[in-house]
Amino acid sequence: MQELIKAFGIDWRLIVIQVFNFGVLVGILWYFLYTPVLKMLSDRASKIARGVKDAEDAAEARKNADVEKHRVLEDAHREASDIVKRGTEHAEEKGKELLNEAQERIARELESAKLAAAELKAQAQKESEAEIAKLAILGAERVLRDELSK
Repeated sequence: MQELIKAFGIDWRLIVIQVFNFGVLVGILWYFLYTPVLKMLSDRASKIARGVKDAEDAAEARKNADVEKHRVLEDAHREASDIVKRGTEHAEEKGKELLNEAQERIARELESAKLAAAELKAQAQKESEAEIAKLAILGAERVLRDELSK
């Protein structure tokens, strides 16, 4: 084997030195290049995972917000309908009250008008009776004068 090593010009000390140099180079590259790159890739992977988790959380929050928005809108519509219903009922009740009051007032005014008409009729009848009595007396007086003057 010695002959073969001499034939190719291989020096074992040179090989040991090159192996040592290669080991040192690998150690330096490992320390200054491979470890930082692995750390950077790990950080990047965790950032991406955190971003994906945040995006999922945001999507869930948006979904929950949409559900909450629909619930709030339904509650608001229901409450508005209740308010309108109560307002309508109150307005109808108030309208009935006003109608009843108006009918009562009309009935009172009609009754007082009937009483006033009856009083006017009675007064007119008394005046007519008095007038008829005067005319009858005047007529009788004329007839008596005519009879006396003949």
